Formats: sequence, structure tokens, C-alpha cells
Amino acid sequence: MNASQPPSPGRAADDLASYHPMSPAVQEDPYPIYRHLRAYEPVKYIADLNGYAVSRNVDVRAVLLNHALFSSDPLIQLAFGEGNPAPEAQYMIAADPPDHTRLRTLVNKAFSRRMLETQRPQIVRIVDALLDEAAERQAFDFVECIASPLPVNIIGQIMGIETSMRATFRRWSNNVTAGGNAGTLTDEQRAAIHADRDDFRQYFLERIAAVRRRPGDDLISALVAAEEGGDQLTADEVLALCVLLLIGGNETTTSLLSNALVALRDFPEQERLVRGNRALVPRLTEETLRHNSPIQVLFRRATSDTEIAGVRIPENSIVLPIFGSANRDEAVFERPDVLDVERPDLRHHVAFGWGIHMCVGRALALLEGELAINHLFDRFDRIEITQPEIHWCDAFYLRSPKELRVLCR
Repeated sequence: MNASQPPSPGRAADDLASYHPMSPAVQEDPYPIYRHLRAYEPVKYIADLNGYAVSRNVDVRAVLLNHALFSSDPLIQLAFGEGNPAPEAQYMIAADPPDHTRLRTLVNKAFSRRMLETQRPQIVRIVDALLDEAAERQAFDFVECIASPLPVNIIGQIMGIETSMRATFRRWSNNVTAGGNAGTLTDEQRAAIHADRDDFRQYFLERIAAVRRRPGDDLISALVAAEEGGDQLTADEVLALCVLLLIGGNETTTSLLSNALVALRDFPEQERLVRGNRALVPRLTEETLRHNSPIQVLFRRATSDTEIAGVRIPENSIVLPIFGSANRDEAVFERPDVLDVERPDLRHHVAFGWGIHMCVGRALALLEGELAINHLFDRFDRIEITQPEIHWCDAFYLRSPKELRVLCR
């Protein structure tokens, strides 16, 4: 495409060209901006980040696959900022081989598919209990009553955390992710983030120490016990994995469920199709992740001078693969802005990442989404979003409604 083409519809060209991941315009609706980037600036320089935003699917996947050229090491500091509960730890998501290989091998021993399958009955019980409470109200905030507590309760169950702490975990999770918005925080917000960060760290270090003394049948115990060739995880490494599992497990599923309701409101024929053929529910979960990706953008660092789509990237520059844009790329997905559970090209989405950093909790998130949507459809014939506008979460790299008022019958 060339500069003689018209700008994307609905916004002025200058507005569309001013992409910044932390801008209010991107938070409100990033997709017209992404469309403009793919057409005119597939690699866009962002001066204050010393970063290059990459928007086309083929380039995003290339960045994610080439961990030698595009290191993950800046990710946690940029994403969590002042909210990081484990600043000294090596996070698996921000590690490169061989450190990543070591951590992933140990985590896979603890976070196995067999372990997940044993959780299915507990997940069903948690889903049904939340729906029982919601059904008594009929009108409620779907985020507060279902989408948010569901993954918190499930990951709390898997990690062996007492029920009374799970609402606190959600607040901790929100404040850790908000810590990356350093430039927009008030003094009051910063103080709350620091307090929750410190409480998060203290709680889990005490929990890890207790598990070492008396292990149980839970994920933290499995992480502490995981061993490969005499190697085990340190306390800080277990803490960092608890942070990732709590935040990643919460945010992905909360976003998936809330975004699914928004998408089905906008594409009601898809709801009728899936309700009539429940075998399509797994495809609805995957298509929702593609259509409105929970993780919109992450970070890499160029380890040497390179080039992407003809744009020179100097060594040590930040590279921002835009997952949300890659998943709406018209070069890969037919009618990318349309929710279509029967699309043949769904396997190309990158909502869970790509390559060695494919999300370790992918199977759990999909299982939670499929069970929750099926039981939601079983319980309610009609789910109506009643609020006129949707306000999106504050963390710049996430996309999920802050609240979602619904009426269910």
C-alpha cells in the first residue's frame, strides 16, 4: 500500500498516525489505528520509548520466534514497573535460552496437562457456584460477579490458597499490572501499588517457605518440588512464577469471558450459531482471543542492529510486537474485524504468543473459557449488556472491560 491511499475510515489521518500504546485513543479503540499502521507504517518509531511498534502478523511472528535477535529481557520492567513483587527474580516470560529452557522444563513438570484434567470437576463447581449467585440477581456486573472471580478462584484452588485471600489476589493483580503506567499514576495510586506489591511478595514468600516445610497437593508444592538433573527452583523463581500464574491466569480468562459477551452482542448471529451447536464453543473461545486479544502488546529488545520490513532497528532498541494488530491482519485473516467462529484461518492468531514463549497457561485458559461459556449458555437463554458505553482497563497492554452490566434471563 502507498501514501496515495485514503486513511482508515472514522478518524482523521493524523489521529490514526499518532500511535502510542499508552494513549487514551488506543485504550478507547485501537483497531482503526492498527489498520492504519499495517497499511502505512508497519514498523513505527515511538520516540519516548526508543521503541519500534510492529503491527503486521508476519513481522510479529518473526519477532516472537527469533529470541536470539529479539530478547525478552525488558518485558517485566516495562509491563510491571513499580508494581513488580519480585524485582530480583528471573521471570520465565522475560528469560532467553538457556535460562528460559531451564525454567520452562521445571514448570512443565509441575503444570502438566494431567494436573489440569484433575481440576476439571473443581472448575465446574466454581463456575456453577458463581452462576447460582448471579442467577438470583439477574442484573449484575458480569466482570465483578463472574469473569473476575472465576479465574481467581480457580488459580487459587490450583495453588492451594485459602478462599478468604482470593479477592485480595484480584486487587494485587490489578495493581501489579497498573504499575507499568508510571507516567500517569497519581501519588495515591502509586502508594497503593507499592503497598500491594510488598504484601504480595511477603505473602508468597511465607507461603513458599511453609510449603518447603510441609508440602501439599497443590501447584506451589509442585513448583517447589520440581527437579531436573538435581536442579530446582529458588524461592524468588517460585515467587516470580506465582506472579505470572496469578496475573496471567486472571487477566487472560477475565478478558476472554468479558470480551466474548461484547463480541456476541455485536455479532448476535454468532451467538445463535454457537448456542445451536455447542461443538463450536472451543472455536468461540479461540476466535474471541483473536478478535479482541487480552494481551495487546508486549516488548522485546534488539540484541544487534537489524531490519524489519525495510526499517532499520538499532541494537538495544525496544521492539513492540502488537498482538492485537497481528490478530486483525487482513493479509492473514479474511474479514478480520468480524467475529467468525467458523473461519478457516484461526490457527494463525498469536493471542497466546508464539514460539518458545507460548503461554504456559494456555490449556487452562481455554478450559476455563469453554466450561464457563457452556454453563453460561445452559443457565441463561438471554444475556443482554445494559450499559451504553464500555470503559476499558487501565493497563496499557491489556484489553478488557472494567465493568460489564448485564441482564440475564
